[in-house]
Amino acid sequence: MMIRRRFLQLGLAAALILPLAGHTAELKPYRIGYNSWIGYISLFVAQAKGYFKDEGIALETKSFSSPGDGITPLLAGELDAHFTTADSVIIALDKAPGKLKIVYLTDSSYGADAILAKKQFKTMKDLKGKTVAATAGQCNELLLRKALASAGLTPKDIKLVNMNPDDAGTAFAAGKLDAAVTWEPWISKVEGEKKGHVIFSSRQTPSLILDVVAISTKTAETKAKETAAFLRALNRANEFSIKHPKEAAALASKALEQKPAEILGMLPKVKLYNKAANIKQVKTAAAASAKDLAQFFKDVKVNDTVVNTSGLYDLSYLTK
Repeated sequence: MMIRRRFLQLGLAAALILPLAGHTAELKPYRIGYNSWIGYISLFVAQAKGYFKDEGIALETKSFSSPGDGITPLLAGELDAHFTTADSVIIALDKAPGKLKIVYLTDSSYGADAILAKKQFKTMKDLKGKTVAATAGQCNELLLRKALASAGLTPKDIKLVNMNPDDAGTAFAAGKLDAAVTWEPWISKVEGEKKGHVIFSSRQTPSLILDVVAISTKTAETKAKETAAFLRALNRANEFSIKHPKEAAALASKALEQKPAEILGMLPKVKLYNKAANIKQVKTAAAASAKDLAQFFKDVKVNDTVVNTSGLYDLSYLTK
């Protein structure tokens, strides 16, 4: 989700969510890492509405520029949980087998990741021989490969340039690329300025790009009760956001440094998951996607092995 798409290059402050000061004796500290992404709206809503405090949790937060950056601190025991992506977890498990679990699916990309193309290119077939930017060896390259395959093409049929999603969005907006794999807010920006259009998006590959909450084995051993409480609050906020998107957008506005209307416009491009959807996804689409990602990372030599994803998801904390 990749040095994943998941942060908004909008001059975000180093810490958008301030740690709670003056923890009371009753509140148990719980340290989480995150990056500012629309799909994590439940985190911002839960904090704004006091849901974590209701569960006896004093949340301590650390902001990262991308979702993969918090994996090492999580493994080192410096974080109790981390908002990241399924692909980031699968990459880490190659070198740390069995050390991480995904305990909650916050959302899947449903158009928030896309391939932007110049207006003259109407279909993926039109990109044959053209210059396309994507992050090599990351999840948006897999999105590109699936898009090319849908048109009977392979990566050899294009001129692939290795760029992270934000640089790709910047270069495309400047007219330097024929197409680019990028994410929000670049998609809305480019379409709003009529500098290009979406030629393929994650809406066509449901569950490929998943945002998740991961914990380490250390967290599982030492903070099982706190993790369950944290997830109850988070799920409560996700359910609120699903039912009341306008109110959720207003609550998350300060943290995301976006106007509520802008957040509301982006929300349909992610599919938020509540408890029931989590249970369904880990048995079906999310499980299949994890296997797909594990094979992809081995094929492109990001991982040395095909990571065994059979035990990747653990929803026991959510169902307590």
